[in-house]
Amino acid sequence: MLISDQQLSVVSDHAAPIERYAMRVIEAHSLGYGPGEHEDICDVGLQRKAREVWKETLPPQFLERVADSYGRCAQMMAAALPDDSAAEEWETFGRYLRAVATAIVEDPDLWIRQSPPETSDIGELPEVIRYEKLAELMRPDAAERLRDAAAAVARYCRFNSSIAPDETQLACLQGLANGEKHADLARRLGYSERHLQRILADMWVQLGVDSPIDGVAFAVAQGWVTVPRDIA
Repeated sequence: MLISDQQLSVVSDHAAPIERYAMRVIEAHSLGYGPGEHEDICDVGLQRKAREVWKETLPPQFLERVADSYGRCAQMMAAALPDDSAAEEWETFGRYLRAVATAIVEDPDLWIRQSPPETSDIGELPEVIRYEKLAELMRPDAAERLRDAAAAVARYCRFNSSIAPDETQLACLQGLANGEKHADLARRLGYSERHLQRILADMWVQLGVDSPIDGVAFAVAQGWVTVPRDIA
């Protein structure tokens, strides 16, 4: 089925911070913590143990929001399947979200309120999580599998949104990110400057930004283009 931009946005908002979460665990492994024995990131038993680590530093209200947000996202992902290019990673990531939500919901100590959370938007995962303890629960390849699944899902979401730039627009964005002047960029792509300006103007409307600076910044944030080191 066709996945809407709103659905892609919700999934992307979960995938990006979880990718960074997995990278923190991988970093802890590289520093000598662990490794643990668990190899299945979608195992509820592993997530029950991880839940106890989260409870050391994260407030119950935050974990309630995590359970609500992850559960909703997992349910949506199960009903909105992508094409074969990301189907396996999509399924793995959805199962991971469901396992985390299940592990949290099972803990009666966390559900201290009768009313649901005011919002399911959890934002970035806090840095106060004891990543070294999480590294002691799982094998390095398990953390890498979570990172790779989250990265693949985030990438799929970025490039399948209706606002994602086409090949010509990507070339324009990368040229601007590289610091090319409009005249040089138009010449390299084989356009007149006037035609290039029309392409750019239409693209800023498509992306919902007001200026080339905002457009390039948005494209970099989405992972569509990169900024050369000597410019960054």
